[in-house]
Amino acid sequence: MYKKAARVLAAMGYTDVRTYPEGIPGWVGAGYELAQRNPLPKVDIPTMEAGQLSEMDGQVTVVDIRTNSLYEMGVVANSITIPLAQLTTRHAEIPKDKPVVVVDHAGKQVLAASRYLKSIGFENVSRLQGGLMAWVNQGLPLETGTHEASR
Repeated sequence: MYKKAARVLAAMGYTDVRTYPEGIPGWVGAGYELAQRNPLPKVDIPTMEAGQLSEMDGQVTVVDIRTNSLYEMGVVANSITIPLAQLTTRHAEIPKDKPVVVVDHAGKQVLAASRYLKSIGFENVSRLQGGLMAWVNQGLPLETGTHEASR
């Protein structure tokens, strides 16, 4: 992964790109510090199974944080599509009158997104266990068509 990131930076014109193959654990193990700006509070975020979510049609707000390119495969019906990279600037688009369920591709990024939403005042936030892949694997329907990030 670090080699790919280095190639992207080089393609952008950066000329002095260096990599650290041992990653963050190696960096810390070597005695270097990590700077954290505004770390998210470590609060427990409940998970929801795909079957549970499918039974809650209309009772929750589903926020899909995948990238634009992944929306092509479809979304859970009536989802609000806000890529994770835009969540801090577009969170006001998420209604606070219903519980929120955060969905990503495979359940890897929903914890950070959910913690962020909790930190800015969303009370009832949960995350879809296994992401949209769990939804698809259970044969649940997707809404297809044009689903670029809603604006």
